[in-house]
Amino acid sequence: MGKMTALVLTFVAIGSSYAGPFGLTGRRGVPSGNNAGPQYSAPSGFTSSAQGVANHMASILRIGHFGGNHGYEGVGMGASPYAAEMNCCFRQRMQPREVGIAQGRNGMWYACCRY
Repeated sequence: MGKMTALVLTFVAIGSSYAGPFGLTGRRGVPSGNNAGPQYSAPSGFTSSAQGVANHMASILRIGHFGGNHGYEGVGMGASPYAAEMNCCFRQRMQPREVGIAQGRNGMWYACCRY
């Protein structure tokens, strides 16, 4: 019983501490941790298009999935528009039906591909 309890507690601790890539929690693009910093507010309806999501990611300088799409979606970031698109999840295997690309104030490009 002792070893099993320790194993379960280890998995619970690991699962609850995972913040995903780039320190994000959930699907809202809010930094993780107790000191979350600024809360990001997105324009209403920005998830209705891939371009809206790309614009939002460029404005907050973070990539993330924000909902609003009922199919597969990939997001990526890169030093060029092409690199950002090619870094999107599934992009090497699927042909997107919609692509949005925007440049952030940091010079990086942000892309959202919807399949």
